Amino acid sequence: MTTTTRLDGGSVLTRSGALEQLDLVIEHGRIAEINLPGTRTRHADESIDVSGQVVAPGLIDLQINGGWGVDFTGDPTSIAHVAARLPSTGVTAFVPTIVTCVASRRVAALDSFAGLETINGSATALGLHFEGPLISPERPGAHNRQFIGMPPTDEIDTWTRDRGVAIVTLAPELPGAIELISRLGTNGVIASAGHTACSAATFSEARSAGVAMVTHLFNAMSPFSHRDPGPIGATLVDDGVYAGIICDGIHVDPIAVRMAWQAMGPDRLVLVSDAVAALGMGHGTAALGDLVVTVSDRGVRTNDDVLAGSNLSLAQAIRNLVAFSGCTPAEAIAAASANPARVLGLTDRGRIEVGAIADLVVFDADLRVDRTLIGGRVAWKS
Repeated sequence: MTTTTRLDGGSVLTRSGALEQLDLVIEHGRIAEINLPGTRTRHADESIDVSGQVVAPGLIDLQINGGWGVDFTGDPTSIAHVAARLPSTGVTAFVPTIVTCVASRRVAALDSFAGLETINGSATALGLHFEGPLISPERPGAHNRQFIGMPPTDEIDTWTRDRGVAIVTLAPELPGAIELISRLGTNGVIASAGHTACSAATFSEARSAGVAMVTHLFNAMSPFSHRDPGPIGATLVDDGVYAGIICDGIHVDPIAVRMAWQAMGPDRLVLVSDAVAALGMGHGTAALGDLVVTVSDRGVRTNDDVLAGSNLSLAQAIRNLVAFSGCTPAEAIAAASANPARVLGLTDRGRIEVGAIADLVVFDADLRVDRTLIGGRVAWKS
């Protein structure tokens, strides 16, 4: 039997980017009506009072390596484990990320994604993000240098959206990268420039070939210089490219976050967590691929003191972006919902409109997650 649910009294983040006092009606897992407060056009089996709260599209994380003690690269069968817990952070959809590793692990990840079974109320895995292996050995970050390089052709043949690959991060300056970017685009896969030492000119060439996004802006890439602006300068002035940013105050200084926000505006910056197995856990050790990393107040780091992902939630990233950049709460939420949906070309997620999937997050006045709805049903409540 279909349940009709109403969310009454909330400030709804509309597709226009404004917060408006509206009531929502949900049916068949999708938004059926958006009404002025108090309007009653059909019977509701359930009414939820969200007065004084913000109702927003569910958050979408385009770069997450694991959480709650598990790592996707080491164990891709753990995706369902994380999917079940992400609604507690407001995330309703995500792109599990596989870092640079031996090819057999990427194959295992594709097989696991193809057979993925999740419990009701879990976040939806939208495809895989292969972060590497075609990244710059000059900018590896915490990636294992042993496995950096161009994958074999027969493996690349399987990197299609239909097969389950959504995003591939690569360094545009490496031999064969421009051709790979074009090939990925033909296969429906988003090419993202990252872990790169490319020049601004090479970045422009990569954009012409199809690069649509930049992976964790500022991190694991050549620094900006007034005589050699590199990937950072090229990103900031390119009106059409999206850029992920890890807004934990550790990976990127708050002033640099504010600079990126002012340069790129609210439509191009994408909040990502880059969370590892440490998400949802306390201080101590965690896994990232073949690495054991340490979690402390200084973030997640390797034994060589290199940053290795984060334990950041997207909800915390939203609060940080407001604090660091001075943007509005609505703009910060859109950077974690509408913008990532646009990166992936999704038209029924990341927005609140009639017909959209009723994956929603309700924030309190402090932008903390009060409850999360998956397909119109409460999946998590504080």
